[in-house]
Formats: sequence, C-alpha cells, structure tokens
Amino acid sequence: MFSRSHLLICTVPLVLAGAAWCQTQPPPGTGGQPPSPGGPPMSTTPGTVPGNPGAIPQDQMDPYSADKDFIRNVAESSATERELGKLAQDKASSGDVKEFGKRMVEANTQTSEQMQKAAAALNVPISTEPPRKAKKAQDKLAKLSGADFDRAYAKMAADEQKQAVKQYDREAKNGKVPAVRDFASKNLPAEQERQKQAEELAGTAKAPAAERK
Repeated sequence: MFSRSHLLICTVPLVLAGAAWCQTQPPPGTGGQPPSPGGPPMSTTPGTVPGNPGAIPQDQMDPYSADKDFIRNVAESSATERELGKLAQDKASSGDVKEFGKRMVEANTQTSEQMQKAAAALNVPISTEPPRKAKKAQDKLAKLSGADFDRAYAKMAADEQKQAVKQYDREAKNGKVPAVRDFASKNLPAEQERQKQAEELAGTAKAPAAERK
C-alpha cells in the first residue's frame, strides 16, 4: 500500500501539468489565436465605437444634425443682418449704404418668416432675441460714423452674406429634410444676389472719396 506521502508526491506533478496546459490555451472568442503583443487591436462590430462596443458613433446619433445646424446658423446670420441693416439706415452717411441696409432688413424679415416653417419640421426653436454676434457687431459699429461706418458696415455685410451663401448652397445639395432643403434651394439665388450687391457696396465704400465721385 502507498502511504499518504506517496499520494501527495504523485498528485502535485499532475496539478502543475494541468495549470501549464490551461495557460497555453487562447481565451474564448478569439478564434483560437491569442492576441500578438504589439499587434492591432481585435476588430469590433461594425458601426460601434472602438473600446466601447455598446456606444453609437457621434455621426449616427442624429441623422439630421446638419439640417439643424443649418437652421440655427442661418437664423443667427439672418438676425444679425437684420439688426445691422437697421443700424445702417440710421447711421450711414452714404445713400447707397442706407438703401442696402433697408433691403437687408426687409429681406431677412421675410426669410425669418419662411425659416420658422422649415424649423418646425425639425422642432428647432428659433430665438426672437438678437444673437450675441449681432450685439457685438452693433457695439463695434456704434463707435463709428461717416465713411468709417459705411466701410465697416459694408465689409460686415459682405462677409456675412458670403457665409450665408455657403450654408444655403450646402443645405440645398445635401439636406436630408425636404422642407429644410427646399427652403435652402428656394432662397439660395436671392442670397447669392445679395452677396454680389454687398461685395460691390464694400468695394465702393472702400474706395477713396475722390474715386467714388
């Protein structure tokens, strides 16, 4: 008969051998291949965020985020142009600048009314208060007068229209919401025409007084 000490001596090698075998096996779910040190991470399920398989990619969270951004950006730009147009009617020294300011107020008031319907399709609220951007521009223009005011206003109007045209053009081509895309397509030609007028006004206002005569 074997003694208890003999049994222990025989058992220990078997336990050690089993542990060594387990360490050589790849973890389940890796296709039988252990990850190589320094190699690329294991692939994740398509459409998920690496390192967080349960997360939804940012660009898939809201498929209409670009349309909503268009509404917000255009609403802010339109409100800014409207407020600056009012200021131009009061402070401009040039009749052309005063007249352009008047047209900007009328055009952007009409655009804002149409935009409300487009925004309703996405439940995007539009503030009736002038944006911070408009207030900042107003503060800058309020310190100027005469030809200095005319030049500064004309440049602001031209820059604002340039950005507006880019936004309208992008939405008209890539918009996903029909009501918003149609709004952009319908108003794009008018925005392009106002951009042309603003750039011409900026060029005239920048010219020396002798040349303007």
